[in-house]
Amino acid sequence: MRTLVIGGTEFIGVHLVRALTRAGHEVAVFNRGRRNERLPAGVRTIVGDRKDHAAVRTTLAGERVDALVDVTYAPTTGEDVDAVLDALDGRLGHALFVSTCRVYDHALPIPYDEATPRSLYWGEYAKHKIAGEDTLLRRQRERGLPVTIVRPTHVYGPMNTRNNETFFFDRLLRGRPVLLPGDGRWLRQFGHVEDLADAMVALLGRREAFGQAYNVTGEETITQAGFVELIADVIKRPLDLVPATAPTGAPAVPFGQNLAYDCHAVHTTAKVRALGVRPAYTLAAGLAQTYDWYLHEGLDRRHADFTADDVFLSRAR
Repeated sequence: MRTLVIGGTEFIGVHLVRALTRAGHEVAVFNRGRRNERLPAGVRTIVGDRKDHAAVRTTLAGERVDALVDVTYAPTTGEDVDAVLDALDGRLGHALFVSTCRVYDHALPIPYDEATPRSLYWGEYAKHKIAGEDTLLRRQRERGLPVTIVRPTHVYGPMNTRNNETFFFDRLLRGRPVLLPGDGRWLRQFGHVEDLADAMVALLGRREAFGQAYNVTGEETITQAGFVELIADVIKRPLDLVPATAPTGAPAVPFGQNLAYDCHAVHTTAKVRALGVRPAYTLAAGLAQTYDWYLHEGLDRRHADFTADDVFLSRAR
């Protein structure tokens, strides 16, 4: 299958391209060309900026592909998605859009399935992702283009651009206390990046997936406190958890890059599992593999700034 990836050289995109090549796809990537050395041999590169819609039309004018996977977020607007689809109009077999479970209204009771109402609970990020989803669904409805939407949540693993699991590796390896927002009771759900990439490959070209949205994440749910305890157990380091509360109007308690918010985030995956798509990693196994990568890359020797932690620790003790 000839597959075009918009993005392809950051975190999810890199793992997606690797999964596509393993599956025998003929892969091209369209991006700004800044990290193309990360791509596997044989992947064709098309350099361009998706925000320049006129250039997108010109650059992609001669492309004919069986599948498109749109994985970038710059932030990516509905108009940006439309521009790529316009450029490939009549020469595209199936479009898959990487959205997010943050399109759901997280003020509603958990768990969230694909029919859960969408809202702007998560602000501009949700607004742009919803606009991207709607752009694709409108294309299918009005022009018959087969489209699929994938909604991951808290993707983790090697090369993560979010400082989440590595945030805790940094502290535990140095014997630092780990701050816990309040009582750490809010539930989280994590999905390994390789499982996400494999799921997207499995969905490409599947007629039963046309016009559908799928939650794609791991099966386990865990509290904020439990997540840190699991990491400490996986990397075999002692843990000193210190509950902390941010004063009104003050910055949030440092707890990963985006794990400190005050609501549950739990999503069902029955819909994608009905297609035979299953995660290969348990959370513990995925964290162990990510820790091996962290050590291999020498990230245990990187500089880590604990200034914000120390401010809260001085109040907590």
